[in-house]
Order: sequence, then C-alpha cells, then structure tokens
Amino acid sequence: MRSVDYGCRVARTLVTLKPLDSMDHPMNIVVIAACASSMVVLPAYGMQGVSGQPAPPLLAPTTSDAPRLVSAPAANSSPGSALVALAPLTETAVLSAPVPTISPTWGYRVAVIGTRVFATGPERAMSAGSFGQICMWDRAPDGAWKANLTLSQLSDAMPGDYGFQRLERGGPFLFTAVNRNGLGTSLRVLTPRDGQVTEVATVALPAGADLATFGSWFASDGATLAISATDMRFNLEAVGANREGDPKTFIYSNRQGIWNLDGFVRAPSGANGVPTEAMWFGSSLDVDGDVLAIGRPATIPPRQSAVMPISGTARVHVYRRISGQWMPEAEILGASVTDMQCFGLGVAVEGDLLIVRGMAPNDWQASSRVWLFARIDGAWTLRQELVPQTGIVPGRAYGFSMAISKGHIVLGDTSARGVDEIGDATPGMALVFEERNGQWVNSKRLMPAAPCAQRTFGNDVAVDWPIVVVGRTKNTNLGLEPGGAYVFDLAGDGQAVSPRPQ
Repeated sequence: MRSVDYGCRVARTLVTLKPLDSMDHPMNIVVIAACASSMVVLPAYGMQGVSGQPAPPLLAPTTSDAPRLVSAPAANSSPGSALVALAPLTETAVLSAPVPTISPTWGYRVAVIGTRVFATGPERAMSAGSFGQICMWDRAPDGAWKANLTLSQLSDAMPGDYGFQRLERGGPFLFTAVNRNGLGTSLRVLTPRDGQVTEVATVALPAGADLATFGSWFASDGATLAISATDMRFNLEAVGANREGDPKTFIYSNRQGIWNLDGFVRAPSGANGVPTEAMWFGSSLDVDGDVLAIGRPATIPPRQSAVMPISGTARVHVYRRISGQWMPEAEILGASVTDMQCFGLGVAVEGDLLIVRGMAPNDWQASSRVWLFARIDGAWTLRQELVPQTGIVPGRAYGFSMAISKGHIVLGDTSARGVDEIGDATPGMALVFEERNGQWVNSKRLMPAAPCAQRTFGNDVAVDWPIVVVGRTKNTNLGLEPGGAYVFDLAGDGQAVSPRPQ
C-alpha cells in the first residue's frame, strides 16, 4: 500500500494519486477531509468490481461538519437496582449435521436468516475440492428443523488454504473468508438455494493490490460490505514492528448482484497532515443501512507468546452515508468512557443503537465490559453500560460474540458464571437485553441443557429475533459428534422448551 499524507484540505479537492497496485497510470480520487478530527473518505473511481465491471462514479461529495466527540456522563449509567436473578432458559432444539463432518471444530460458527440456521467451523483444505463444510437447516411448519443430507462446501480451494473462520449474515447473504495460505484473503458470498448453500460471488481487491491482511474483519447488511485490512496476526516477532500503522477499511456496494469497490476509509490525519498512528483501526466493524461503525482499540489482547504494540488512543468511529458518500459522523473516545485500552475491540450497530465492547488487555482477571450508545436528536450519546443481572458474574469473554436484532441485544460469554451453578465445568451463557421503562436490562439468561464443552457456549451467537442460535462446537472427547447449533425460539417472550435433538 502507498502511504499518502492527507492534511486539512478543502472538501471536494480532486487530487491525482497512484492506485493501490502502484501501476504507472494515475487514478483520480476524491478526497473529503474536515481537518484533524475527521475521517478521510476516499471513493475510488475506475477500480474494477469483483465481477470485472468498472465501478460507476459516485455522486459528488457533500460537505459536512467535523464529527462530534461523544463524552460519557459523570458516571456510568446503571440499569437500575430492582434486579432479580434469572432462571436459565434452555434451548428449543439441538441441531446436528446429518452426516459426519471433517472439521475438528465444526459448529464453532453459526448464522441464522429467518427460519434457516447455518453451522460450520474453521477447516484446512486437505485436497483440492475438499474445503470446509456448511450445513443448513430449514424449519418446517410443524416446528421441526430439517437438515439437507448433503453438506455444502466451498470450491476452487487449494491445499493449505483456510475457510469458514467466520460466517457472517448480511441481509439474504452469508459471507466467509478464504485465506490463501499467506497470499491474501478473498471473501465468498453465499446464498441458500434449492436446499444448498451456493457461492454466488467472490470479493477481492483488484489484481496486483493484494494485502495479506485483507479480510481480517468484515460485515455486511446485504447492500453494503465493509472489509478491514488491519494486521491482527500474532507471533510475527520482528515483523510485528513493521505492521501497517494506517490501515484501510474497504467498502463495496451490491449493484444488481455485482459487488463493486467504492473506495476505502481510514483514520484521520493530524493537523499537520501526517497520517495518524492507528494500527488497530478496523479491528472490529459493523454496518447497517447508512451507518458504519469501526472499532479502533489502542491494542488487541496478546497471546501469551506475543506482545501487541500500543497504537494511538482507543475509540470508535461512526460514519453516515450522505448522498452516496460515507461521511464521518462521530468519534467515541474510549477515555471518556473507560481506561480500557481495548475499547472498540467489538462493535455492533442496528439503526440508532450501537454497542461497544472493551477489555483490559493485560489484566486476565478483569471482566470485559459492554456499553450501549444511542443516536438521539442526531447525536450519539452513551445510554448506559450493559450489566448482567444480579447473581451473574461476567468474565473476560463477556461480549466476545454479540448481536442486535429488532431492538434486542444478545451478548455471549463463555466465561460467565451464575451463583446457582455448581462445580467447575461451567459452559458459559448468552444474555439477552431489552429496553424496559427507559432502561436496558438483562431479561433472559440462555444456557444449554444438552451436553456442551466447558467454556464454549456463547463463543458465537447469531440472532434473527425471535430466533437466537448459539454454536455447539464439536468435541470428540466429550462425544459431541459432530457438533452443531443450539436454537432458542423466544417468540412471545416465553420459556424455551426442552431440547429436541434432530
């Protein structure tokens, strides 16, 4: 990637830069800047879409005021004191693959679209054409879940590649990343069709512009796709000092079934025009309609064998699409909410609701925390911290998985423990939050009745309310073969019934 200085310049300035692949021919890029506190938005003209079709020019950029800085109230809001412990709700159904699976961690990732549930797991290709597997269940009118007898799998994979590390729902589509053994990553767009999960598109950077870190995080709402290129690899040793300090997040639009690259966003430049040191910009992101949220923690939690450098200050950047352009709307400063350097490690957005996860990277005893922000009268405001009910102790994994669906928030925590749990083999839980009398309260505690590996429940949650799906990771030692998904049907706000394995 070529680094270019973007200072405090007049909006709608047309400059000539070299494209991402450093070809000899220049490419016109519109630069939108609002001095030091704003984001730089670079819609790229003439870049090739994933189908090989040129991306059409965007509308002329619209000027905007510098984004507002969001400050917290004097103390974190509380969901109230009149809380009671929650009895656990158990699953409506346990879904297992109809045939054996080759993935050692199958069920690690799940997704849900309406009355369809999907499960998969990370998989290394063993031979060409045998690359990952995914199962789809459809819900019949009588409430039973039926799986297709043939597991779907990706095509065109080579030995050593990885796929299905993540499975994200975006509108009617599913998205997963394929890591090409250190040669870059492409995203596969999947869709349910005739009882199978079928690939319909591949999303990648233009030829010659590959980044090994492209696809490190991604999110979509079906119409817009945001893809981070943040370098979150561990154990780089000396190479770690050469991480990209100014990573980009690329934005694609779905136009009549073709995913076209519109451009990218990056952290703001300083007043002197020097790019901001924001190594972890894009460590998390989410998009919903005209709202894009990008997490920028000061670091990410290191593994025991890796030391992750501190870069800049923790914050979350919020953009809004105006007249076809992504304009900076707000910067949520982590220091105004918490001293956790990993503020922004996770984000999820739906409409005017935004949740942000934070944690202390080096304090292994401290639990993670999650805050709720709301857009009120055009301004993003901290509503409160999302706190579990009395008797539920969150852990370091609190909010490791999280989702917002139709005004309901679900947070997964593999390390949570209830005072009513006995013994050391706690599975974890998923907590549902709902707004009641102006406050967001923890209204449900979801836990498995069917066997579950210790500290795995809540590792991945998917929600299309009132259906909540939690991954059930395969574990041959515990007889969890082949793994799958726990389904909770919370329609009518009633108690989920006993499990009905399929």
